[in-house]
Amino acid sequence: WEANSRATAYTPHPCSQPGFTKCEGTTCGDNAAGERYLGMCDKDGCDYNNYRMGDTSFFGKGQDFTVDSSKPLTIVTQFLTHDGTDTGDLSEIKRFYVQDGKFIENSEAS
Repeated sequence: WEANSRATAYTPHPCSQPGFTKCEGTTCGDNAAGERYLGMCDKDGCDYNNYRMGDTSFFGKGQDFTVDSSKPLTIVTQFLTHDGTDTGDLSEIKRFYVQDGKFIENSEAS
């Protein structure tokens, strides 16, 4: 997760190798060797940024935003699996916010 008072984004970087793995050289997607996209993980990832996805008033500083970054908040990220277990295949990533005791669902992409 990356954020400041004006923007927030999260970027999954899926890998073809399951679990924790140490890589070297090409398997890491060696940028210097021109092998960025030959590695086992997606170096660029697939990010979700509310503003870029079309909701320009979701996250920011001040009362005009759904989530006001000038006030305390809690961000919850859930990694859901296909079978609801800790060891199942990842099927969905959910994000929601809690601010002023209010549950705020992540905005939908438009």
